[in-house]
Amino acid sequence: MLTMRLRLAKERAKPAYDAGEVLKLSSGGHPMSATWRSPVLFAPGNWLIRQWFSDTGELQQEMFPAQTLQRASQDALAA
Repeated sequence: MLTMRLRLAKERAKPAYDAGEVLKLSSGGHPMSATWRSPVLFAPGNWLIRQWFSDTGELQQEMFPAQTLQRASQDALAA
């Protein structure tokens, strides 16, 4: 229990990503802009609301845990 509290405190103290950064899922996919970052009541860790445009040009939005994301490469941004 103490280990979990320390881990959660560390996650809250230094977020990996900030709002405005361009990220993608670690598993791949479209580059997405982070619009909001914060802990949530229903799950531990930091979560980010992300927005992106689908292949058809439709604006999409979803919430992802920070550990499932990585910064998008410059190659991905140019595409």
